[in-house]
Amino acid sequence: MANNLQLQGSRPAFATSRRRAVVANARLATRRIAPPSPEKVKEAEQGVLAALSSVKGRGASGMDVSNQELLNVAVEVLERDGGVPGPTTLPQLDGRWKLLYTSRPGSASPIQRTFVGVEAFKVFQEVELTGELPRVNNVVDFGWWLGYLKVEAEASVETRPLPGFTPRRGAGLPLFGKSFAYPPARANSRIDFQFDKAAFHLKLLPFTIPYPVPFRILGDERKGWIDITYMNEDATLRIARGNKGTLFVLAKDLPVEDLKGQLMAAIEQQDETKILSMVALMEQSNPTPRPAKSRLVSGTWRLLWSQQAEDASPLQKWGSSQSRNYQVIDAKAGTLENVVDLGLTKVRAQATCKALSDVRTDVAISGAGLVTGPVRVPLGVQGTGYVDWLYLDEGLRITRGSKGSLFVHVKDDVKL
Repeated sequence: MANNLQLQGSRPAFATSRRRAVVANARLATRRIAPPSPEKVKEAEQGVLAALSSVKGRGASGMDVSNQELLNVAVEVLERDGGVPGPTTLPQLDGRWKLLYTSRPGSASPIQRTFVGVEAFKVFQEVELTGELPRVNNVVDFGWWLGYLKVEAEASVETRPLPGFTPRRGAGLPLFGKSFAYPPARANSRIDFQFDKAAFHLKLLPFTIPYPVPFRILGDERKGWIDITYMNEDATLRIARGNKGTLFVLAKDLPVEDLKGQLMAAIEQQDETKILSMVALMEQSNPTPRPAKSRLVSGTWRLLWSQQAEDASPLQKWGSSQSRNYQVIDAKAGTLENVVDLGLTKVRAQATCKALSDVRTDVAISGAGLVTGPVRVPLGVQGTGYVDWLYLDEGLRITRGSKGSLFVHVKDDVKL
């Protein structure tokens, strides 16, 4: 997978070493490095999201070597670019951000280590810098049926300093994780903060449970900072580094319908770069936990857009270019049929299908033919492969084939 991101001359960075993180940040501040091209930046964004697509527990379970290398190189490219200038001055920064990944070095606090790595929980950061009182809050969502934990902090930025606030100084106590004190690499990119309150909000209780940390007597230990090292123009992807050496990758927590709308607009405009970015974001927001085994798989699906792999079969490449290309799935019966409707003539390919895992479906093509009325001309096509389900809901699916081709389908009630 790392080979898909062609980033010449890049070096892996910020993997596990706290010292490497300090040195890298210092280099960003002192060295003049040629910024990457816009094309490389977009490739790097897609590379980050691709590398994290199979990560569990926001990185707590580790990553395979190829994905870790892809993530390291892509993050370096994005941080070298920096994204939009002065992110802490922009209203687009405000909102709820979903944590996709954290490097979680050994200096992370015990609290961070406890919650962030639990796959069943969702972790968010709420940024409110344009309000009456700037704040940055961390939220751990335990599920709609249980409740959430909210840890709140006052925020201070260059353009809106918190009255009477002194930024954190020194390494701090080892129990809470070692803190660094290097300056921000760019102007208006750092958020200083100090925690002031926190509580558990549980659905079954009519009251909140105070968080068992006495913030106000902790002094400097309740303070920290976040450097925004990259945020894209759409404010949908953000990379940040904390004062304890942790790398964070976050995506704006947009409603799925908003993401779908942007995807459809990009397809209509044939903006492939935007399409790939939206596909990657939607994969992170897939509402169906086990798509390959879901009832939503079955039905008639019309191909809306595809990106064909170089070694995709000639029939697949030809079929994907046709305006009326369908796939009919009966998951219960274990059958799948690809249909290209040419009007009086149809190309039909029959296959069996079976879920191999929560996200992968095995496909075995048994035959294909050119059908005109009662006449069928065999095409002698057979083969095996699989489909990975990246996104699935009632009316839209995004999948990737075994050779790397990417597909966007919508549900259709056409009779074939």
